Amino acid sequence: MQIQKVSASGVILPFRLGTYLVNVFSGLVFFLLLIYAFRMDTITVVVDGAQLKLVTTAPTVETALAKAKIPVRPGDEVTPGLAARVRDGMEIQMRRGVKFFIDVDGKAIETRMPPVTVGEALQRIGIGLGEADRLSVPMDAQVWEGLRLSVARVTTDTLTVEAKITPPVAYVNDPNLDKGKQRVASAGETGVLAREYQVVFEDGKEVSRKLIGERVVKPAVNKVIARGIRPVIHTKTVAGGRMIRYTDVLTMEATAYEPGPQSCGIYADGYTYTGKKATYGIAAVDPKVIPLGTKLYIEGYGFAAAEDIGSAIKKNRIDVCYDTEREAFLWGRKKVKVYILAP
Repeated sequence: MQIQKVSASGVILPFRLGTYLVNVFSGLVFFLLLIYAFRMDTITVVVDGAQLKLVTTAPTVETALAKAKIPVRPGDEVTPGLAARVRDGMEIQMRRGVKFFIDVDGKAIETRMPPVTVGEALQRIGIGLGEADRLSVPMDAQVWEGLRLSVARVTTDTLTVEAKITPPVAYVNDPNLDKGKQRVASAGETGVLAREYQVVFEDGKEVSRKLIGERVVKPAVNKVIARGIRPVIHTKTVAGGRMIRYTDVLTMEATAYEPGPQSCGIYADGYTYTGKKATYGIAAVDPKVIPLGTKLYIEGYGFAAAEDIGSAIKKNRIDVCYDTEREAFLWGRKKVKVYILAP
């Protein structure tokens, strides 16, 4: 459609209505955009619990924070996200990140995130935990700036250790071997004992082990030692130039007695335990040390026979007999050598 328009000089000019309408619409849009661009929104920014009211014309959260000179560093958490559009009355939550370290699997990981719990921090990084793994900080504790969190990988294994079993020693008497000597009749065999342990490792290093069982893999065979019992006869010249043959010599504490009531009590009958008449040449002994009937040579006394016992004569004691109380008194108590005579 075309409309004619008369100019001031009387000349008729052509006029297009469509072009006019387009120009009017464009101007209206530009005006509306200008109003929107300068729209003022009131928002609240909460940084780690501290509130800040802002009036802004920024279109997005990121721009609004930048205009307010609130820096967003790596590891900071902003809700809603930085790309979200700003709305009047909206609240922006911001949690500052903290830098901390995690030592795990032989690596030191440096990371930054808001102060979440240790468990959530590990989950965010993608570090899984085994049932027995150990942390240097509890799972529900919050991470903090400079924290050094250690994750110890704990594993359990069963270990079998073999140990030697020393052969037990058994002794046998050998009549063909001199007394005091011995020989190995059988060397025996070492056994094998298997011990089973439960071993705990932290990051591949053993920290403890517990014995949980053992079994004999191979029994030990006794080692047999033969001990000589054949008497060894020695000779010695004693008082009076006499030669004695003896198999052993003992150092003993010697006392003396006379067979009457003065030494042996009111029930003394003058006879020994073995039924022999108690007189010079009889000695009372402990049968566990010197068997009754053994022939003896007693230093300072002479020849004697072990034919009597006494309640006080125990172990390394000997009591020699005299015919009179005076002789017994003069003997007294002394250390003497007692020779066990050969048959």
